[in-house]
Amino acid sequence: TKALFGALATSAREDRGALVINISSDAAVNAYPGWGAYGASKAALAHLTAIWDEEAKDNGIRFLALDPGDMDTPLHALALPDADPATLKHSDLAAAEIIEKLLDALPAGAALRAGAPG
Repeated sequence: TKALFGALATSAREDRGALVINISSDAAVNAYPGWGAYGASKAALAHLTAIWDEEAKDNGIRFLALDPGDMDTPLHALALPDADPATLKHSDLAAAEIIEKLLDALPAGAALRAGAPG
C-alpha cells in the first residue's frame, strides 16, 4: 500500500490529482447463493477502497469503487442461468460507458489519462 500511495502521490502532484477506479459488484452487498467467495472479495474491495480514499485524499488521490452492472460473463451464466441475456452488458460496451460517464463528470479543462502511476 505504501509503495502504491507513493507512486500515486508523485503522479497526482504532476497531474494535479489522481483517481483510482476499482471495479466492484452488487455482490458486495447482496447475498447471491453460490457467490460467497466472489461477494466477499468484492465487499473487501469496496471496504479497502473507502479506507484508501480517506487515507489518500489529502494527497490529491481519490479512490472509487464502481459497479458496472450485470455483465455477460461465464460466472454470471453459471450463477444465474435463467438471466435474460438481453439485460447483460458486454465488457467492451461497459468499459466505454464507464469512460463516457467519467468524462462527463470531469470539470471543464480537466484531462483524463489512463495508465500506471509514475
